[in-house]
Amino acid sequence: MEVHVIPGEAPRLAEAADLRRFSVIVAAQPEALPALAAAHGGMLDFEGSGHAWVSVEWLIAASGLADSPDWRAGFEAMKAYAEGKGWTRSDPPALRGHVIWQGA
Repeated sequence: MEVHVIPGEAPRLAEAADLRRFSVIVAAQPEALPALAAAHGGMLDFEGSGHAWVSVEWLIAASGLADSPDWRAGFEAMKAYAEGKGWTRSDPPALRGHVIWQGA
């Protein structure tokens, strides 16, 4: 599962069915972080330049698979694994992903 972020555009979720990996791919340099944080706060909250918290609610809605019982079960298993690693936040619910900067 990859969250793709392009400055000036709405983030999009790619490979939603791949519940074995999770990253945030940003088409910008880390210097863009303040503007990205302001534009996407709440849905995508950066933790420095290396990690970001992504809204669980947004992930489910953006997946296009929310009505699939199999996908929901897999997503819940992914969340449980992430929780065991300390990669979840409860208020508001979010998953922590590694940020990959792909400078534009």
